[in-house]
Amino acid sequence: MAASNHSPSSVSRVRRIALGLFLALAALEAYVLWPVCVPVPNEQLADFQPPISEREDAFLFGRVFQLKDGQWQQCKTRFSRIFFS
Repeated sequence: MAASNHSPSSVSRVRRIALGLFLALAALEAYVLWPVCVPVPNEQLADFQPPISEREDAFLFGRVFQLKDGQWQQCKTRFSRIFFS
């Protein structure tokens, strides 16, 4: 049986680093995929075809156009807001 060149503490350190990187990437992914909703100006509502109330556009988090407190809002992920305003 060949002896391993890695001590138990170095393996443990690599696992901690790998776990830390995994958790950081998971947190980043959750942050960029979180939906951000902004009000749709009343001037734009009349231009929607089909009307905004009839649209069924959906994404990972639900409907893209949502009626909240009597105001239509467009919800997109942070990633979409940053790169595809």
